[in-house]
Amino acid sequence: MKQLRAFFPLAAVLALCLALPACLSSQRLETAKPAGTVLSPKLSPFVYFEDGTTLFIGVDGRAAQYIKDDEKIFPLGVGLANQAKSSLTLSRESFVLETASGRRLPVVSIQEFNRDYTRSPTDLRLADTFLENLATRFRNYRYVERQIFPYRGSAATATNTFELGRLFWTHLYLYFPVPEGGLHGEEFNLLVDVNESPETFVVHFKLR
Repeated sequence: MKQLRAFFPLAAVLALCLALPACLSSQRLETAKPAGTVLSPKLSPFVYFEDGTTLFIGVDGRAAQYIKDDEKIFPLGVGLANQAKSSLTLSRESFVLETASGRRLPVVSIQEFNRDYTRSPTDLRLADTFLENLATRFRNYRYVERQIFPYRGSAATATNTFELGRLFWTHLYLYFPVPEGGLHGEEFNLLVDVNESPETFVVHFKLR
């Protein structure tokens, strides 16, 4: 199991990202693939991704490795970059977790998150490597902060719907119920819908 890294200040990453100019990126691949196919490519040991003409989606399972199978909620770090020709609109309902058996799980409610989950500050620290990778990959994009689940101690409020402008990227944590059968060694699909596209984007990943 990968050792917990020293705290990497999120503010430093965000400051770096906000300072970077926006421009077009290079090669694009189509994003969506049928659910339940081969694993998506890896960006790093814990991160799977799909990179398409509309949307880049990265799924980071680093924080999830510390969740026990008898716990109620687990985190997924998600990186999004808008590669379309216009803004994209997403909401809490845009993100669905699909298990290997085909069961689909929405994100937990804010009430469940506030009541049953206390590790969000630790999750944020565990995002350091993923944020570094995203900041490098999208150095010509603009970073914008979006939070569906504000971490404990944050002054931010939860948002149900958000817009991601053209050539902008963001990072956020999603929280799902721990499925029957547990997490570790299991494969999942993160299904993502945006209002402006009929396509469902799929990242097929495995948790350690």
